[in-house]
Amino acid sequence: MEPTFSVVIPTYNRASLVARTVQAFLAQQGVSFELIVVDDGSSDPTPEVLAGFRDPRLRVLRQPNAGLAAARNAGLAQAQGRYVLFNDDDVVPEAGFLRAHLGLHQRYKGAAGVSRTYVPEALGHTPFTRFWRARAEAGVRGKADGAPLGWGGFWFTSLSLPLKLAEAFAPFRGYGWEEHELGWRLWRKGVRPRLVAGARASHEDQIDLDTTLAKARSMGRVAWEFYRLHPSVQVAFWTGVHPLSRAYKRWAYPWARAESFLKQRDWEQGAGAFAIYRFLLEAAYTQGLLEGQGG
Repeated sequence: MEPTFSVVIPTYNRASLVARTVQAFLAQQGVSFELIVVDDGSSDPTPEVLAGFRDPRLRVLRQPNAGLAAARNAGLAQAQGRYVLFNDDDVVPEAGFLRAHLGLHQRYKGAAGVSRTYVPEALGHTPFTRFWRARAEAGVRGKADGAPLGWGGFWFTSLSLPLKLAEAFAPFRGYGWEEHELGWRLWRKGVRPRLVAGARASHEDQIDLDTTLAKARSMGRVAWEFYRLHPSVQVAFWTGVHPLSRAYKRWAYPWARAESFLKQRDWEQGAGAFAIYRFLLEAAYTQGLLEGQGG
């Protein structure tokens, strides 16, 4: 008998995080599912940790390290459910998570369900964590269950859709835009992302400014790969690769100014810290755009 959901979780060297996520999924009730964890060549105790779970719903695939897209695609290839749910290894679902996703699909045929993730209080209250918590939740705050999210709504850490509509992820050479690129293809086929307000999950990744800036810079480089796959004016302006966008960003977010903020960080305790964080992320992204132009 086919399960209702195939939950696909890629993981790499995050044994303690993936253990919490797996445990939380195995505790879900009221919906049949299979849990496919793809170990993307971990060198930490991930294989041993996953082997410790004795549950027939769990399948573990192991492959040489090939990146997030390849791991997700390997899990997708093995999925047997009516719906597939892609979930990051650091996104821990609350009770009723799968029931909420199923409810959305029953109401909106052919939609994609985007989970409501949040940054838990346990991750702390540093200035940057507070900024990131507000930023991460801004896109869905105040939205009702089932609310449409637009084509940018495919930016996700946890998303479900009918298996028959699922497509492989593009193997970009770096962090960023994988979900949006898949979302762009799905959007053009009529698949619309909608918020699953009852599918709450805590995003347990311990974030910091330096790591996030590196990700933003990578996103700027990868934007060119997205554009080369979909060379349209819409994608050019959306990603910022359009010459007018790049000219504006170079003027508005100069990296020299960003470096001055990064050398002396006493501003982080001030009232304008959030605005400076936003500037730094845009500046890092702009640097990536300029670096990726000739790639």
